[in-house]
Amino acid sequence: MGSVLETGMFASPGYRPFQAASENSEGTNALYRITAATLLLCMNRFRSTKFPASTLYIKKTIEAVRHRLESYLDKARCLPADELLAHRLLKKKHYYYGAYLAALTSLPILSSAGSQSIVLSSMVAKTFAITSIKVLDNIHDRLSSKQEAVKSQRRHLKAFTEESFDLTCQESFLGKAENSCMSMARWTYELVADGLNREAETSRIYSRDFADYIDGQIGSLDEKIEGASPATTIQDYIRRVNEKSVGRIWIDIDFCFLEKALGRLEPAELQAVLNVRMAADYFFKGCNLYDDVADLEEDLNLGIFSSVPLLALDRGLIDESDLKRDSHELLRILKQSGAVDEVVELADLIFLQGMKPLEEAKELNEVMDIDAIVFGARILRMFAIRKWLIHERSLNSLCRTVISLSSPRMYHISDPILAYSRYI
Repeated sequence: MGSVLETGMFASPGYRPFQAASENSEGTNALYRITAATLLLCMNRFRSTKFPASTLYIKKTIEAVRHRLESYLDKARCLPADELLAHRLLKKKHYYYGAYLAALTSLPILSSAGSQSIVLSSMVAKTFAITSIKVLDNIHDRLSSKQEAVKSQRRHLKAFTEESFDLTCQESFLGKAENSCMSMARWTYELVADGLNREAETSRIYSRDFADYIDGQIGSLDEKIEGASPATTIQDYIRRVNEKSVGRIWIDIDFCFLEKALGRLEPAELQAVLNVRMAADYFFKGCNLYDDVADLEEDLNLGIFSSVPLLALDRGLIDESDLKRDSHELLRILKQSGAVDEVVELADLIFLQGMKPLEEAKELNEVMDIDAIVFGARILRMFAIRKWLIHERSLNSLCRTVISLSSPRMYHISDPILAYSRYI
């Protein structure tokens, strides 16, 4: 498969790549759009993220993904996009946000090395990947048994990484919905693999990181409370289950396109790539915990045992008998005990670990725009923590959100939380 722009794989007679999203589109109301545009405007000072070119890349990506979803899913074996939307398995914000966040790394990493086509292809591949992951998460939360979820995660890995993959014929709603996810994953693979030697270093890293990611996803299935006993510990969560972070695979896609653009990576460039990969891993792992805070009420209602009660148990803020309480009562106890604030601190601790590798990467290469990646990471944190702000609407949550754009010196992490550094 050729690049997105060269083959016109997403083109259609009515295709309008620069068309703005609808005002009423889910997750793209006026306030979100103004905030997003303002942050992109703030990035105009960096060489790789000039405004309004950055917004045009995002619009092209959204339109390309939307057209592919609406026109290319196999109706005999997959659930069409409109049905995925109707059942709330797919949400438009999945690919709107995906395209926006894709720009935060694809532009800084690829703008100096590749053509507009290379940049756009990477952004589209990443948006397909995150949309596939989000939809499959929704399917597993609402429709699948643990055994079914494990099986589909294994298929997901094959769709993302193997040269040969065929959709199995499915008659059930669940089977067709899963096949839609596999198709999106396949589109990611086809874009990444086109023109890239499977023995290339970035290709090997991509495949290995996807395998680790899937293992993390399967491990996270044990977060469900069984007989009020924790399925894991906060230490295990930090070290192992938090491998479900998409940080490395997200950035790996950009690196595959970078190697295609450059032909090969020099030793210093490869080391810079590995440093940026490490930084992205920390950033997204920290964001996993911000998500846990934002989704705490929903997780407790679903019986999911996330980092908040795990940390509270380890810190002695609650005991296992509290897990037998009604989810609303447990939520109240967790908030009053300070567990939520401590998980935000733990998330900050993990997130800030990513800054040092970026400093080292800046000394090793002139291709990637590291300053833009740093600012993009700050936007990523703000994006991840915003749901907590919306739920809480408190001065505390507002301050912790706004600090995203400030110096790391402004973060406060207490000594008890700093002690968890050994597990990161």
